[in-house]
Amino acid sequence: MSTVIRPKKFVKRPDDSGMKKEVDSLMTEIKELEAASNELTAQIDRVKFDARNVERKKQLQAELKDVISEQGSFKAERSAIQTQIKNVDMQVKKKIAEIQKLTSKTNFKSASEIDTRIKNLDELIGSGELRLAEERRLIRDLTSLRKLRKDFGEVESQQSAIDKDKTKIAELKDQLSNIGNKEVQARFESIQEELDEINSSNNSTYEQRNKLISKRNELRKSRNLKYDQIKKLRADFNAEFAKFKEQLAEEQRKRDAEHKAMQEEEKKLQIKEEAKRRLEEASVPAFTEEINEIHGLLLYFDSSYKKPQKNAVAEATKLEFTSESSGRKIEMPEGVEVLKKEQQPFFQGSGGKKQRKKSSKQKNFTVDPDVIVSLSNLSIQLPVKSDDVSTTVNTLKETLQALEEKQGEQTEKNIQRAKEEIAKLESEDAE
Repeated sequence: MSTVIRPKKFVKRPDDSGMKKEVDSLMTEIKELEAASNELTAQIDRVKFDARNVERKKQLQAELKDVISEQGSFKAERSAIQTQIKNVDMQVKKKIAEIQKLTSKTNFKSASEIDTRIKNLDELIGSGELRLAEERRLIRDLTSLRKLRKDFGEVESQQSAIDKDKTKIAELKDQLSNIGNKEVQARFESIQEELDEINSSNNSTYEQRNKLISKRNELRKSRNLKYDQIKKLRADFNAEFAKFKEQLAEEQRKRDAEHKAMQEEEKKLQIKEEAKRRLEEASVPAFTEEINEIHGLLLYFDSSYKKPQKNAVAEATKLEFTSESSGRKIEMPEGVEVLKKEQQPFFQGSGGKKQRKKSSKQKNFTVDPDVIVSLSNLSIQLPVKSDDVSTTVNTLKETLQALEEKQGEQTEKNIQRAKEEIAKLESEDAE
């Protein structure tokens, strides 16, 4: 089936004239908006504040900055003292908790109470009036009280430390109250009040400037919208142009594919025709040309020779002997004269009484140039005199018989070789 080449599809290029016209119109509007915006900027620059107020405001803002910095220092100092107070207070609470934990296990509230109790027990034991069991019990109590007295010594130490911490807290609170922030605050309020007065006097100027700035901002906003429109127009056209290029490339790909398919089909057709030609050539019976030449030579040398009427070899190809077709240089034997005459079909032969009589009158034995070429092609020795003709005829007949016997076998070999060559061609094409 042959490849059908479809008509080339026309891909229309998108027209950008409309887009360019819209962009030009928007750019004109943008220039007008920018001119108006520049005019407003000039007006804003012409709206000036009172120079004295401006200078005084700068001074006050610098002073206010110093005051705020000073307030920050005071705040940091107060924060540090408050942190110290907090830490000492936590230590006091911790020590009180330890004392409470220790005193909660006994009824004694102080070391003096323990000392009085120890003294009383010592007097009772020393009186000698107690029974042995009571004395032992009091001795055990006395031992416990003395250990408890030792623990209460630690409580007294902790209490002393608590008293010192409370004194330190009181000192820190006094220090905190002495950090002067009232004067700084008063100064801050005074500067802020004066700044408010200056700002109030400049309100009308601010309002005028703000109105102009607001108008300018609106113009710039409109200008930016115009730029966005231009950007969208160009983006839309670029997308359309990209689609056009894609369609164009797709069309080219299809054309290339069709062209490639057509080339492949032509190549396959050429291979098919080449295969047919080779098979036809191989199918021609082998040695056709040589057998035809031998028949012609036999007719030439032997007038009694009868050429087969239905010879498949002769019918397959009809060749004429021409000295030009050989392309070989023939060396003439000594004593042989080449007869120059008008060209006649070789297969007419040279037999016949008239020609023999004519030949007998010739001084030398003559042979046609075409005969010399044919004998040379067949590698058969050229007769140099009349007596050699019978030998040549016998050689021709033997050669003819040998070729005819081998003809079928050689033809089959030629056909098989042609088929192998065809298969190789088809394999190379498939790869």
